[in-house]
Amino acid sequence: MGDSEICSVCSGAPESILHVLRDCPAMAGLWQRLVPRRERQQFFAKSLLEWVYSNLITTPEQGNEGWPTLFAMAIWWAWKWRCGDVFGERGLCRDRTRFVKNLAAEVTKAHLLLKAGSQVTDRVEEQIAWKKPGESWVTINTDGASHGNPGPATAAGVLREGNGTWLGGFALNIGICTAPVAELWGVYYGLVIAWEGGFRRVILEVDSALVVGFLQSGVEDTHPLAFLVRLCHGFISRDWLVRVTHVYREANRLADGLANYAFSLPLDFQHLDVCPEDVAPVLLDDVNGVTRPKLVRV
Repeated sequence: MGDSEICSVCSGAPESILHVLRDCPAMAGLWQRLVPRRERQQFFAKSLLEWVYSNLITTPEQGNEGWPTLFAMAIWWAWKWRCGDVFGERGLCRDRTRFVKNLAAEVTKAHLLLKAGSQVTDRVEEQIAWKKPGESWVTINTDGASHGNPGPATAAGVLREGNGTWLGGFALNIGICTAPVAELWGVYYGLVIAWEGGFRRVILEVDSALVVGFLQSGVEDTHPLAFLVRLCHGFISRDWLVRVTHVYREANRLADGLANYAFSLPLDFQHLDVCPEDVAPVLLDDVNGVTRPKLVRV
């Protein structure tokens, strides 16, 4: 926190968000060169939210870059330049207008290439089912759900052996949190019940590619989910074999059903020795190898 509210770049006005991103002379000159003359008065007169919203949904003629992208790149770099000035890390940029335009052009080109690539990617229909673990292994399927992200959230999991028999499960009504947090709590408690159950060869199946990435690659200590990821790694690194695997939601229906079932429970952790009736049909489907269709990329 600074000891003055005055802009440290121009020393001419309080450092509000609008001042940093638009009205400070350090940025006003850039906007003068980017915004057509006929639109400048209105551009500089709007309130913060009106200014941001209107410029991200409209497309004045600004060349091939596209105005929303050009606007976004400009305000992003306005903040980066301001931080460079404040913390003494000024980079050399002789022509900021050309720099922002070139950056917007790169972003637009990358987006078009990605969009074109996704359009030509072939998809085929596959039949997806829960896969039974091999001999001497057990599978723990976990899932998390959040209505609102953040919003009311739950987590759940189920432990099964090779023939699909229910070995144990849990349902957790968490309260308010985001979906990744709920997913990680599901992973953590799934590992807990597997370890405490004495199982030492475990396949952990999760339908969140994001969470699987966290578990396989880790996160920085400053990441907001670092605490939960470390809790999970603490269990995974114990003296046992844990295979972390991403599966499609169609192969994780029982854990998904348990997470939805947990919304009907009070805020607490519930250990489930038997399968709740609400999800018993899904358990039976998995035992019988029932499949669900899914379009997957080739």
